[in-house]
Amino acid sequence: MEIKGENSGILAGKTIAVKDNVFIAGTPLTNGSKIWEGYTPEFDATVVTRILQAGGTILGKSTCENQCCSGNSFTSASGSVPNPHDITRSAGGSSSGSAVLVATGEVDMAIGGDQGGSIRMPSCWSGCVGLKATFGLVPVTGSLGCEPSFDHLGPMASNVTDVAKLLEVIAGYDDGRDHRQNPHVVIPKYSQLLTGDLTGVKFGYVKEGSGRASDGVKSVMSHVITKLRESGAVVEEVSIPLHAQRGPISMAMLAAIYESMIKNYGQPPGFNEMYNVSALRHFKQAMQVRAHDMPPSIKAYTMFGEFIRRKDGSQIVARAMNCRPTLRKAYNDVLEKYDALIMPTIPIAAVKLPPLDLTPKEFIREIQSKNVNTAPFNLTGHPALSLNVGKVKPEDGGSNSLPVGLQIVCKHFEEAKLLDIAYGVEKLMTE
Repeated sequence: MEIKGENSGILAGKTIAVKDNVFIAGTPLTNGSKIWEGYTPEFDATVVTRILQAGGTILGKSTCENQCCSGNSFTSASGSVPNPHDITRSAGGSSSGSAVLVATGEVDMAIGGDQGGSIRMPSCWSGCVGLKATFGLVPVTGSLGCEPSFDHLGPMASNVTDVAKLLEVIAGYDDGRDHRQNPHVVIPKYSQLLTGDLTGVKFGYVKEGSGRASDGVKSVMSHVITKLRESGAVVEEVSIPLHAQRGPISMAMLAAIYESMIKNYGQPPGFNEMYNVSALRHFKQAMQVRAHDMPPSIKAYTMFGEFIRRKDGSQIVARAMNCRPTLRKAYNDVLEKYDALIMPTIPIAAVKLPPLDLTPKEFIREIQSKNVNTAPFNLTGHPALSLNVGKVKPEDGGSNSLPVGLQIVCKHFEEAKLLDIAYGVEKLMTE
Protein backbone atom coordinates (compact mmCIF):
# COMPACT_ATOMS: atom_id res chain seq x y z
CA MET A 1 0.00 0.00 0.00
CA GLU A 2 1.24 3.46 -0.87
CA ILE A 3 -0.89 6.58 -1.15
CA LYS A 4 0.95 9.59 -2.50
CA GLY A 5 -0.17 13.05 -1.52
CA GLU A 6 0.19 16.36 -3.34
CA ASN A 7 3.44 17.12 -5.13
CA SER A 8 4.37 19.90 -2.71
CA GLY A 9 3.77 20.84 0.90
CA ILE A 10 5.40 20.72 4.32
CA LEU A 11 5.23 16.89 4.33
CA ALA A 12 6.55 16.40 0.79
CA GLY A 13 9.03 13.52 0.81
CA LYS A 14 7.86 12.29 4.23
CA THR A 15 6.47 8.79 4.73
CA ILE A 16 3.72 8.23 7.26
CA ALA A 17 2.05 5.25 8.94
CA VAL A 18 -1.51 5.52 10.21
CA LYS A 19 -2.73 3.74 13.34
CA ASP A 20 -5.32 1.10 12.49
CA ASN A 21 -8.16 2.83 14.34
CA VAL A 22 -8.06 5.66 11.77
CA PHE A 23 -10.09 5.50 8.56
CA ILE A 24 -8.48 5.34 5.12
CA ALA A 25 -11.12 5.02 2.40
CA GLY A 26 -11.10 1.60 0.76
CA THR A 27 -8.55 0.17 3.21
CA PRO A 28 -9.67 -2.50 5.71
CA LEU A 29 -9.66 -1.44 9.36
CA THR A 30 -9.33 -3.81 12.32
CA ASN A 31 -8.71 -1.59 15.36
CA GLY A 32 -6.51 -4.46 16.53
CA SER A 33 -9.56 -6.65 17.06
CA LYS A 34 -11.27 -9.60 15.39
CA ILE A 35 -14.57 -7.82 16.01
CA TRP A 36 -13.74 -5.34 13.22
CA GLU A 37 -12.63 -7.92 10.66
CA GLY A 38 -14.48 -7.38 7.39
CA TYR A 39 -14.99 -3.65 7.84
CA THR A 40 -13.72 -1.13 5.27
CA PRO A 41 -14.36 2.61 5.75
CA GLU A 42 -15.75 4.57 2.82
CA PHE A 43 -14.10 7.91 3.64
CA ASP A 44 -10.79 9.26 4.92
CA ALA A 45 -10.25 10.56 8.43
CA THR A 46 -9.65 14.30 8.50
CA VAL A 47 -6.03 13.77 9.59
CA VAL A 48 -5.48 11.51 6.57
CA THR A 49 -6.91 14.09 4.18
CA ARG A 50 -4.70 16.80 5.66
CA ILE A 51 -1.56 14.65 5.45
CA LEU A 52 -2.14 13.96 1.76
CA GLN A 53 -2.94 17.60 1.04
CA ALA A 54 0.36 18.56 2.70
CA GLY A 55 2.35 16.28 0.40
CA GLY A 56 2.83 13.29 2.70
CA THR A 57 2.98 9.71 1.46
CA ILE A 58 1.03 7.15 3.50
CA LEU A 59 2.77 3.78 3.40
CA GLY A 60 0.14 1.83 5.28
CA LYS A 61 -1.66 1.04 8.50
CA SER A 62 0.20 0.36 11.74
CA THR A 63 -0.79 -2.34 14.20
CA CYS A 64 -2.64 -1.14 17.28
CA GLU A 65 -3.72 -2.93 20.43
CA ASN A 66 -7.09 -4.60 20.70
CA GLN A 67 -9.75 -1.86 20.70
CA CYS A 68 -6.93 0.55 21.65
CA CYS A 69 -7.21 -0.66 25.23
CA SER A 70 -3.71 -1.67 26.33
CA GLY A 71 -0.53 -0.01 27.49
CA ASN A 72 1.30 -3.21 26.57
CA SER A 73 1.89 -4.57 23.05
CA PHE A 74 0.63 -8.18 23.03
CA THR A 75 -3.15 -7.81 22.62
CA SER A 76 -3.60 -7.14 18.90
CA ALA A 77 -5.48 -9.81 16.98
CA SER A 78 -2.57 -9.86 14.51
CA GLY A 79 -0.06 -10.73 17.25
CA SER A 80 2.43 -9.10 19.59
CA VAL A 81 4.49 -6.06 18.61
CA PRO A 82 8.06 -6.54 19.94
CA ASN A 83 10.23 -3.74 21.24
CA PRO A 84 12.82 -2.69 18.61
CA HIS A 85 15.56 -2.64 21.26
CA ASP A 86 14.78 -6.10 22.66
CA ILE A 87 12.29 -8.31 20.88
CA THR A 88 11.44 -10.17 24.08
CA ARG A 89 9.97 -6.98 25.53
CA SER A 90 6.94 -4.78 25.07
CA ALA A 91 6.96 -1.85 22.67
CA GLY A 92 4.24 -0.11 24.70
CA GLY A 93 0.69 0.54 23.55
CA SER A 94 -1.76 1.11 22.25
CA SER A 95 -0.08 2.85 19.28
CA SER A 96 2.52 0.08 19.32
CA GLY A 97 2.98 -0.34 15.58
CA SER A 98 3.28 3.39 14.95
CA ALA A 99 6.07 3.73 17.53
CA VAL A 100 8.06 0.75 16.26
CA LEU A 101 7.80 1.78 12.60
CA VAL A 102 9.14 5.22 13.50
CA ALA A 103 11.84 3.92 15.86
CA THR A 104 13.16 1.47 13.25
CA GLY A 105 13.11 4.03 10.44
CA GLU A 106 10.48 2.23 8.39
CA VAL A 107 8.56 5.51 8.22
CA ASP A 108 9.41 9.12 9.02
CA MET A 109 6.25 9.86 10.95
CA ALA A 110 3.10 8.20 12.22
CA ILE A 111 -0.36 8.96 13.50
CA GLY A 112 -1.11 7.57 16.94
CA GLY A 113 -4.13 7.63 19.21
CA ASP A 114 -4.11 8.41 22.92
CA GLN A 115 -6.81 7.62 25.48
CA GLY A 116 -4.60 7.12 28.53
CA GLY A 117 -1.06 7.45 27.21
CA SER A 118 -1.29 5.41 24.01
CA ILE A 119 0.94 7.77 22.03
CA ARG A 120 3.37 8.61 24.82
CA MET A 121 3.87 5.13 26.31
CA PRO A 122 5.00 3.38 23.12
CA SER A 123 7.07 6.45 22.24
CA CYS A 124 8.79 6.05 25.62
CA TRP A 125 9.51 2.33 25.44
CA SER A 126 10.31 2.25 21.71
CA GLY A 127 12.46 5.38 21.79
CA CYS A 128 10.78 8.06 19.66
CA VAL A 129 8.88 11.33 20.14
CA GLY A 130 5.12 11.36 20.64
CA LEU A 131 2.70 14.18 21.40
CA LYS A 132 -0.80 14.15 22.83
CA ALA A 133 -1.93 17.67 22.04
CA THR A 134 -4.46 19.72 23.96
CA PHE A 135 -7.88 18.05 24.04
CA GLY A 136 -9.73 18.95 20.84
CA LEU A 137 -6.79 20.53 19.00
CA VAL A 138 -6.53 17.60 16.57
CA PRO A 139 -9.85 16.38 15.15
CA VAL A 140 -10.72 12.72 15.66
CA THR A 141 -13.21 12.70 12.78
CA GLY A 142 -13.00 9.36 11.02
CA SER A 143 -11.48 7.31 13.81
CA LEU A 144 -12.54 4.78 16.43
CA GLY A 145 -12.03 5.78 20.04
CA CYS A 146 -12.84 4.67 23.55
CA GLU A 147 -14.71 7.62 25.08
CA PRO A 148 -15.16 11.09 23.53
CA SER A 149 -14.03 13.09 26.54
CA PHE A 150 -10.49 11.70 26.49
CA ASP A 151 -9.93 10.43 22.92
CA HIS A 152 -7.00 12.03 21.07
CA LEU A 153 -5.11 11.58 17.80
CA GLY A 154 -1.58 12.90 17.49
CA PRO A 155 1.84 12.92 15.83
CA MET A 156 4.76 10.56 16.38
CA ALA A 157 8.23 10.86 14.79
CA SER A 158 11.92 10.25 15.42
CA ASN A 159 12.55 13.92 16.27
CA VAL A 160 10.76 16.96 17.62
CA THR A 161 10.95 18.92 14.35
CA ASP A 162 9.00 16.27 12.46
CA VAL A 163 6.43 16.04 15.26
CA ALA A 164 5.98 19.82 14.99
CA LYS A 165 5.54 19.58 11.22
CA LEU A 166 2.96 16.83 11.46
CA LEU A 167 1.04 18.65 14.21
CA GLU A 168 1.07 21.79 12.07
CA VAL A 169 -0.71 19.80 9.37
CA ILE A 170 -3.26 17.79 11.33
CA ALA A 171 -4.30 20.33 14.00
CA GLY A 172 -7.13 22.80 13.61
CA TYR A 173 -10.88 23.18 13.34
CA ASP A 174 -12.73 20.58 11.27
CA ASP A 175 -15.74 22.66 10.23
CA GLY A 176 -17.92 21.32 13.02
CA ARG A 177 -17.38 17.62 12.34
CA ASP A 178 -15.73 17.16 15.77
CA HIS A 179 -17.87 18.65 18.54
CA ARG A 180 -14.92 18.96 20.94
CA GLN A 181 -13.10 21.63 18.91
CA ASN A 182 -12.85 25.38 19.41
CA PRO A 183 -13.32 27.14 16.04
CA HIS A 184 -11.34 30.17 17.18
CA VAL A 185 -7.99 28.47 17.89
CA VAL A 186 -5.29 29.64 15.47
CA ILE A 187 -2.71 27.03 14.46
CA PRO A 188 0.79 28.56 14.17
CA LYS A 189 3.65 27.22 12.07
CA TYR A 190 5.03 25.17 14.96
CA SER A 191 8.07 23.92 13.07
CA GLN A 192 9.24 27.47 12.36
CA LEU A 193 9.07 28.50 16.02
CA LEU A 194 11.66 26.05 17.33
CA THR A 195 14.64 27.80 18.92
CA GLY A 196 15.62 25.30 21.60
CA ASP A 197 16.72 28.06 24.00
CA LEU A 198 16.20 26.77 27.54
CA THR A 199 17.76 29.76 29.29
CA GLY A 200 15.49 30.85 32.11
CA VAL A 201 12.86 28.18 31.40
CA LYS A 202 11.29 27.06 34.68
CA PHE A 203 10.59 23.35 35.10
CA GLY A 204 8.57 21.76 37.88
CA TYR A 205 9.73 18.19 38.46
CA VAL A 206 6.64 16.40 39.79
CA LYS A 207 7.62 14.49 42.92
CA GLU A 208 4.70 12.08 42.68
CA GLY A 209 5.69 11.20 39.11
CA SER A 210 8.74 9.31 40.35
CA GLY A 211 7.11 7.57 43.26
CA ARG A 212 7.12 4.21 41.48
CA ALA A 213 10.21 4.78 39.36
CA SER A 214 13.00 2.22 39.11
CA ASP A 215 16.50 3.18 40.19
CA GLY A 216 17.60 3.26 36.56
CA VAL A 217 14.84 5.64 35.51
CA LYS A 218 15.52 7.86 38.54
CA SER A 219 19.18 8.00 37.53
CA VAL A 220 18.28 9.13 34.00
CA MET A 221 15.94 11.78 35.40
CA SER A 222 18.69 13.06 37.68
CA HIS A 223 21.03 13.32 34.68
CA VAL A 224 18.41 15.23 32.69
CA ILE A 225 17.85 17.67 35.54
CA THR A 226 21.58 18.30 35.84
CA LYS A 227 21.85 18.97 32.10
CA LEU A 228 18.87 21.31 32.20
CA ARG A 229 20.37 23.35 35.01
CA GLU A 230 23.71 23.52 33.22
CA SER A 231 21.90 24.93 30.18
CA GLY A 232 20.51 27.82 32.20
CA ALA A 233 17.09 26.39 33.01
CA VAL A 234 15.57 26.34 36.48
CA VAL A 235 14.39 22.98 37.81
CA GLU A 236 12.56 22.68 41.12
CA GLU A 237 10.75 19.74 42.67
CA VAL A 238 7.02 20.30 43.07
CA SER A 239 4.35 18.26 44.78
CA ILE A 240 0.94 17.64 43.21
CA PRO A 241 -0.67 15.04 45.52
CA LEU A 242 -3.67 14.53 43.23
CA HIS A 243 -1.33 13.26 40.51
CA ALA A 244 -0.91 10.06 42.52
CA GLN A 245 -4.56 9.96 43.60
CA ARG A 246 -6.40 10.05 40.27
CA GLY A 247 -6.69 6.23 40.11
CA PRO A 248 -10.34 6.05 41.25
CA ILE A 249 -11.33 8.60 38.60
CA SER A 250 -9.78 6.50 35.86
CA MET A 251 -11.34 3.34 37.29
CA ALA A 252 -14.80 4.90 37.24
CA MET A 253 -14.21 6.07 33.68
CA LEU A 254 -13.96 2.41 32.62
CA ALA A 255 -17.73 2.37 33.01
CA ALA A 256 -17.89 5.36 30.66
CA ILE A 257 -15.89 3.38 28.09
CA TYR A 258 -18.55 0.68 28.35
CA GLU A 259 -21.35 3.19 27.72
CA SER A 260 -19.51 4.70 24.76
CA MET A 261 -17.79 1.74 23.12
CA ILE A 262 -20.19 -1.13 23.81
CA LYS A 263 -23.69 0.22 24.41
CA ASN A 264 -23.38 2.89 21.71
CA TYR A 265 -21.10 0.97 19.35
CA GLY A 266 -18.25 3.47 19.67
CA GLN A 267 -20.21 6.57 18.69
CA PRO A 268 -22.44 7.91 21.51
CA PRO A 269 -25.50 9.80 20.23
CA GLY A 270 -26.34 13.40 20.99
CA PHE A 271 -23.24 15.17 19.69
CA ASN A 272 -23.31 17.69 16.86
CA GLU A 273 -20.66 16.01 14.75
CA MET A 274 -20.08 13.60 11.87
CA TYR A 275 -21.13 9.99 12.51
CA ASN A 276 -20.03 6.95 10.53
CA VAL A 277 -23.17 4.92 9.96
CA SER A 278 -21.41 1.98 8.31
CA ALA A 279 -19.12 1.57 11.33
CA LEU A 280 -22.11 1.61 13.67
CA ARG A 281 -23.82 -1.02 11.54
CA HIS A 282 -20.77 -3.28 11.39
CA PHE A 283 -20.09 -3.13 15.12
CA LYS A 284 -23.72 -3.79 16.05
CA GLN A 285 -23.92 -6.82 13.77
CA ALA A 286 -20.54 -8.16 14.92
CA MET A 287 -21.48 -7.84 18.58
CA GLN A 288 -24.70 -9.74 18.00
CA VAL A 289 -23.00 -12.78 16.48
CA ARG A 290 -19.43 -12.85 17.80
CA ALA A 291 -19.09 -10.80 20.96
CA HIS A 292 -16.79 -13.60 22.15
CA ASP A 293 -14.11 -12.07 19.91
CA MET A 294 -13.77 -9.18 22.32
CA PRO A 295 -10.61 -9.34 24.52
CA PRO A 296 -10.84 -10.07 28.26
CA SER A 297 -10.29 -6.38 29.06
CA ILE A 298 -13.36 -5.20 27.14
CA LYS A 299 -15.44 -8.02 28.60
CA ALA A 300 -14.36 -6.92 32.08
CA TYR A 301 -15.14 -3.25 31.33
CA THR A 302 -18.56 -4.38 30.09
CA MET A 303 -19.39 -6.29 33.26
CA PHE A 304 -18.06 -3.49 35.44
CA GLY A 305 -19.96 -0.84 33.48
CA GLU A 306 -23.22 -2.76 33.59
CA PHE A 307 -22.78 -3.41 37.32
CA ILE A 308 -22.27 0.31 37.95
CA ARG A 309 -25.26 1.25 35.79
CA ARG A 310 -27.59 -1.17 37.58
CA LYS A 311 -26.25 -0.32 41.03
CA ASP A 312 -26.59 3.46 40.99
CA GLY A 313 -27.57 4.63 37.51
CA SER A 314 -23.99 5.65 36.70
CA GLN A 315 -23.76 8.16 39.55
CA ILE A 316 -20.20 7.00 40.20
CA VAL A 317 -19.26 7.93 36.63
CA ALA A 318 -20.90 11.31 37.11
CA ARG A 319 -18.95 11.91 40.32
CA ALA A 320 -15.72 10.95 38.57
CA MET A 321 -16.46 13.37 35.73
CA ASN A 322 -17.10 16.10 38.29
CA CYS A 323 -13.67 15.49 39.84
CA ARG A 324 -11.84 16.21 36.60
CA PRO A 325 -11.93 20.03 36.96
CA THR A 326 -10.34 19.67 40.40
CA LEU A 327 -7.51 17.59 38.96
CA ARG A 328 -7.13 20.04 36.08
CA LYS A 329 -6.86 22.95 38.51
CA ALA A 330 -4.18 21.17 40.53
CA TYR A 331 -1.91 21.13 37.46
CA ASN A 332 -2.92 24.61 36.32
CA ASP A 333 -2.05 26.12 39.70
CA VAL A 334 1.51 24.80 39.44
CA LEU A 335 1.78 25.76 35.77
CA GLU A 336 1.12 29.37 36.77
CA LYS A 337 4.56 29.28 38.41
CA TYR A 338 6.42 27.08 35.90
CA ASP A 339 6.73 26.90 32.13
CA ALA A 340 6.42 23.12 32.11
CA LEU A 341 6.02 20.08 34.32
CA ILE A 342 8.38 17.13 33.82
CA MET A 343 8.45 13.52 35.01
CA PRO A 344 9.24 10.06 33.62
CA THR A 345 6.77 9.09 30.92
CA ILE A 346 6.72 5.56 32.35
CA PRO A 347 8.47 4.95 35.69
CA ILE A 348 10.07 1.69 34.54
CA ALA A 349 11.86 0.37 31.45
CA ALA A 350 10.04 -1.89 29.00
CA VAL A 351 8.73 -5.10 30.55
CA LYS A 352 8.91 -8.60 29.14
CA LEU A 353 6.14 -9.61 26.75
CA PRO A 354 3.87 -12.02 28.65
CA PRO A 355 3.14 -15.61 27.60
CA LEU A 356 0.15 -16.20 25.36
CA ASP A 357 -1.74 -18.47 27.78
CA LEU A 358 -2.78 -15.77 30.25
CA THR A 359 -5.86 -16.07 32.42
CA PRO A 360 -8.32 -13.16 32.04
CA LYS A 361 -7.11 -11.74 35.36
CA GLU A 362 -3.47 -11.90 34.26
CA PHE A 363 -4.38 -10.38 30.88
CA ILE A 364 -6.00 -7.35 32.51
CA ARG A 365 -3.10 -6.90 34.93
CA GLU A 366 -0.60 -6.91 32.07
CA ILE A 367 -2.38 -4.18 30.09
CA GLN A 368 -2.76 -1.79 33.02
CA SER A 369 -0.52 -0.03 35.57
CA LYS A 370 1.84 1.48 32.97
CA ASN A 371 -0.05 4.76 32.59
CA VAL A 372 0.27 6.29 36.06
CA ASN A 373 1.98 9.40 34.64
CA THR A 374 0.22 9.62 31.30
CA ALA A 375 -3.48 8.99 31.98
CA PRO A 376 -4.01 12.06 34.21
CA PHE A 377 -3.48 14.35 31.22
CA ASN A 378 -6.17 12.60 29.21
CA LEU A 379 -8.50 13.41 32.06
CA THR A 380 -7.40 17.07 32.18
CA GLY A 381 -6.73 17.69 28.49
CA HIS A 382 -3.24 19.18 28.95
CA PRO A 383 -0.74 18.81 26.09
CA ALA A 384 1.92 16.23 26.96
CA LEU A 385 4.93 14.99 25.00
CA SER A 386 7.29 12.06 25.50
CA LEU A 387 10.93 12.39 24.44
CA ASN A 388 13.72 9.81 24.66
CA VAL A 389 16.39 11.08 27.08
CA GLY A 390 18.56 8.04 27.75
CA LYS A 391 18.78 4.30 28.15
CA VAL A 392 19.01 1.91 31.09
CA LYS A 393 19.62 -1.77 31.63
CA PRO A 394 16.39 -3.50 32.69
CA GLU A 395 16.21 -4.33 36.39
CA ASP A 396 14.67 -7.73 35.69
CA GLY A 397 17.72 -8.87 33.74
CA GLY A 398 18.75 -8.59 30.13
CA SER A 399 21.77 -7.24 28.27
CA ASN A 400 20.09 -4.70 26.00
CA SER A 401 19.76 -1.10 27.15
CA LEU A 402 16.23 0.25 26.87
CA PRO A 403 14.92 3.78 26.22
CA VAL A 404 13.69 6.09 28.97
CA GLY A 405 11.18 8.81 28.16
CA LEU A 406 10.79 12.27 29.69
CA GLN A 407 7.21 13.58 29.72
CA ILE A 408 6.83 17.34 29.34
CA VAL A 409 3.49 19.01 30.10
CA CYS A 410 2.40 22.60 29.44
CA LYS A 411 -0.76 24.69 29.75
CA HIS A 412 -3.66 24.08 27.39
CA PHE A 413 -2.98 25.24 23.82
CA GLU A 414 0.69 25.94 24.58
CA GLU A 415 1.92 23.45 22.00
CA ALA A 416 4.33 26.02 20.53
CA LYS A 417 6.04 26.40 23.90
CA LEU A 418 5.94 22.66 24.58
CA LEU A 419 7.54 21.79 21.26
CA ASP A 420 10.21 24.47 21.64
CA ILE A 421 11.11 23.19 25.11
CA ALA A 422 11.19 19.60 23.81
CA TYR A 423 13.41 20.73 20.95
CA GLY A 424 15.80 22.28 23.45
CA VAL A 425 15.87 19.14 25.58
CA GLU A 426 16.44 17.02 22.48
CA LYS A 427 19.45 19.14 21.45
CA LEU A 428 20.76 19.11 25.00
CA MET A 429 20.60 15.32 25.36
CA THR A 430 22.30 14.68 22.00
CA GLU A 431 25.26 16.98 22.63
